[in-house]
Amino acid sequence: MTVSTDSPAAAPDWSADELHALADMLAEVGTSEGPVAMLDQVEALERIKSAAAAAQVRATAAFADAAEAAADTPTDGRRRPRRALSIGAEVALAARTSPYQGEQRVLLSRRLRDHLPGVHAALGRGEIREDQAFAVSRAVAHLDPAQRAAVDADLAGTPDRLAGLGDEKLRQAVRRSCLTIAADAETRRYRRARADRHVTTRQLDDGTGRITAIVAAEDLAAVRAVLDEEAAAARAAGDERTGGQVRADVLVHRLTGHDPVEPMPVRVNLVVSVESLIGAGSEPAQVPGIGWLPAALCTDLVRAASAAAKATLRRLFVRPADRSLVAMESTSRAFPAGLGELLDLRDGGLCRTPGCNAAIRHHDHVVRESDGGSTSAHNGQGLCERCNYVKESPGWTSWVATPDTGPHEVHGVSEHLRILRSTAPPLPGCGATDHSPAELRLARALTLAA
Repeated sequence: MTVSTDSPAAAPDWSADELHALADMLAEVGTSEGPVAMLDQVEALERIKSAAAAAQVRATAAFADAAEAAADTPTDGRRRPRRALSIGAEVALAARTSPYQGEQRVLLSRRLRDHLPGVHAALGRGEIREDQAFAVSRAVAHLDPAQRAAVDADLAGTPDRLAGLGDEKLRQAVRRSCLTIAADAETRRYRRARADRHVTTRQLDDGTGRITAIVAAEDLAAVRAVLDEEAAAARAAGDERTGGQVRADVLVHRLTGHDPVEPMPVRVNLVVSVESLIGAGSEPAQVPGIGWLPAALCTDLVRAASAAAKATLRRLFVRPADRSLVAMESTSRAFPAGLGELLDLRDGGLCRTPGCNAAIRHHDHVVRESDGGSTSAHNGQGLCERCNYVKESPGWTSWVATPDTGPHEVHGVSEHLRILRSTAPPLPGCGATDHSPAELRLARALTLAA
């Protein structure tokens, strides 16, 4: 460890190798003897986590300052994405998170360092956690620097002011301080929030999804009243569904016109092995836009839709050796619809950038078409809009690291030498095995019937 001589109060300057060595040491920490000593360890390790988060805030903000100071003048006439996209994406690679979260981490880190020094210091002392410090940084985003400094002094002006506050108490303390110091800004924030009403959806891991709607408070009360009335009426009529199930089904019915109690129309993109075709496999199914679902659940959906004449079947072909989709190629610059859908299916519907979980919005040439890259499945990948634009930043490059067969793998390097490795998710199938002639004839017959 070396000490900087820029100023007498300069903090110790640990190299990356020294920090990695420290992480290796902490990973091998054993447990003390006795419950009291173990709890002391938990407390000390929690403080270490917070102190490391405070140091990461300083390093992130300093990197962003240095990267922005670098000259970025286009020399080839190409339009460049804004600098913050590239900076955030590189921070995301280093922090193993999504590009959007990387950009947010840069913004929040700078705000903590420059406008909330008291909260940042409390994080370094272990009085609050990283997520709490970032929550405070988000809560004051609408204030100007002077108002943020006033809120910081109010929150952390006295020793241990933040220590021991739970998430809700901390949120209330920040809200009280903001309303006291910046009433006009708070009023504008309320109006902007109402104008920014929106709906988001998220796929969960158990075959369900979450719908989140940001609406005005009075509209929320009206929606809640309608759903409660429907639930009460259904229960009074002897409906066996729970109140929560009725509310969820009524919401879906009002939005889509489809009653969830009735079979849903199903189109099956069939990517299966012979074992699955003859009913002997248990490999989960991949549904575009949703992800992996248990094979039995998908079978139930298809059976219910088939019984109601609402099921269609679509065949997709895989190589027996490596379970990869058969490639397609086009002579056009843009990916045609069929080839684009193949990329969506192969990449699981999610952006290929490591750590990014956004839905695919662009079909990207791994090697640019202007650099000789072909419009093919081999040279194509699914990316979200943000990650596709980031690839155009100076110093970024990518290439396909696998031959035409095998799982599709893309490697890349960012401007500041962050390494990207992306492999397409595995497709349904149990791998290549030897099949009897009868099994092969049955598979061919089912394929022809499809």
